[in-house]
Parts: sequence; C-alpha cells; structure tokens
Amino acid sequence: MRGDFGMKYLWEALLAAKEEGLLWEKVRFCHDPGSSAYLEMAVPCLNETSIQGEAEVAVNTYYRFYSIFYDLFGPEQREYCQLRSGLTNLLLHMLAENDARQGMTREEYYKKLLLGDFCGEAFGGEIRELFWELDREGQELVLSGWLRSCRTGSALAIFLDMVQGMAGDSIVYHNQEHPDELLIYIRQRKTKELERRMELITRLFLDIRYQAEIFYEYHFGIIGVEETMEIGGIAIYSGQAGRI
Repeated sequence: MRGDFGMKYLWEALLAAKEEGLLWEKVRFCHDPGSSAYLEMAVPCLNETSIQGEAEVAVNTYYRFYSIFYDLFGPEQREYCQLRSGLTNLLLHMLAENDARQGMTREEYYKKLLLGDFCGEAFGGEIRELFWELDREGQELVLSGWLRSCRTGSALAIFLDMVQGMAGDSIVYHNQEHPDELLIYIRQRKTKELERRMELITRLFLDIRYQAEIFYEYHFGIIGVEETMEIGGIAIYSGQAGRI
C-alpha cells in the first residue's frame, strides 16, 4: 500500500481495491459531511489499508475538490438526494482513476525526487544500501519521515515515529543523568534485519546531539520501577531513565 500506512487520497482507495482483487466498479464513493477538514478519506481507522467486499468509501469532497462539489452539498441542499449521491460517486471515480493512472499528489512527486537522491550519492553509499534493504512500506516510511523533517527541521518526535514504525512495540527513554542519551527498548528479538533498520533511521533522523543505546527483547532494569526489575528477564543498565 502506498502512502503513510493508511489511505489518505482517492487513488489509494482504488489501489487498495486492486490489491484485494476487487473491481473498481464495486467501490462506491460517497460524500461524508462529518469528515475531518484535514483528510480526504474518512475511513473508520486512520491506518486502514485494505478494502474488501462491495465497499462504500466516505470522502471529504471539499479537501481537494471544493470547486466541483460546493454546490452539491450546501447546508440548505435537501432535494434530489439519490441523484446527487450517484453523481458524486461518478465524479469521484473519474477523479480517483485520473489520479491513479496519470497523476500524483505533490507529496508523491516530492517522494519520487527524494527516491532519486537515495538511488544516487546524495546520502552516501552506506545509506543507499541500507535503504534498498527495506521493503516498500519501510521505504515509504523513510521517505515520508524525511519530507517531514525537511518541513519542520530536525525533531526528536520524528525520530520517535520512525522507531515506532520500524520496530513496532518499543519505548524510548531519556537518561536522566545525561539528557542527550536515549535508551531504546524494542520488545522484539534482535535480528540482523532489525538492527540494520535501526541503524538507518538513527543515522538519518537522530539529531547529532543525541546518542542512542538500543536494548532488544529484554527490558533493562530501572531503579524504582519494580516491574522492570525481574531477575533473569532484564538487561543490565546502570543509571536512571525517564520515559519520553
């Protein structure tokens, strides 16, 4: 699935349907009057990536296409509900198929340019090698994160998102004695693949002021937190840490 692990645009809904073997004609788009002003899709779960069965997909028709739909769903518009519903579905299918087959969003265009940088020498040979070891979802996560960092500047919050995206169930702590040291606990067993993923995001997204120490599978003991002090089930760490 393209995008940030969820459907944000019309064309992503059609590509999700294609991946599920569902004919595009079986997807019915409808206007959603209560959708977020900041999202085009109004799926029940923000991380939704699949469409199954004869799906009705709710859309914020004003997100990109206000000039087309503003007269169809005004607050006083009450008549011809079925006609407006059918026309909306037809128009959104045309717009979505045009996106999927011919166009791309501005963010996707930036990602395409950024992908070229990763293919070349812009980030260096080692980063290029680490990047191409990722699956498509991992690459999408890195590209999206890098674009965010370009907009906002280097930020610890982006690095934390990358850790969560790459390693799943994880916790990041500050060393209270040395605030520039981060302690990352990952519940998974240490593997070469996971280690390489963490190396990539650490080198790309962690501000130079920080040092990171990663613990896999076994949580380290924290003085004063009894559940982390299980004998035989912790990693050794001498110091105090506070969860971010």
